[in-house]
Amino acid sequence: MSSQYNTVSVGNTATLILAANNNRRASMIINTSAGTVFIGMDVNVTTANGFPLLQNGSFNNSGQNAVWKGVIYGIVASGTSDVRFWEFEP
Repeated sequence: MSSQYNTVSVGNTATLILAANNNRRASMIINTSAGTVFIGMDVNVTTANGFPLLQNGSFNNSGQNAVWKGVIYGIVASGTSDVRFWEFEP
């Protein structure tokens, strides 16, 4: 199994956190900033429709058959927030 991890600075326009990956087995995203980050499955994510990640909140994308393999974008209301991801492949 291989993996990659990195930090992404999410701004007030849709920011790519994870690219699409058909080999993805699991991924985790953690918001390490004080502001709320909203994540979604395309560039149309907004603070009104995205899944909120509060400070130190995380999104665990894993499971035997239900892993999202598409893109994941994030957005904040203002400023920037530090988001970290970890992605696992076979």
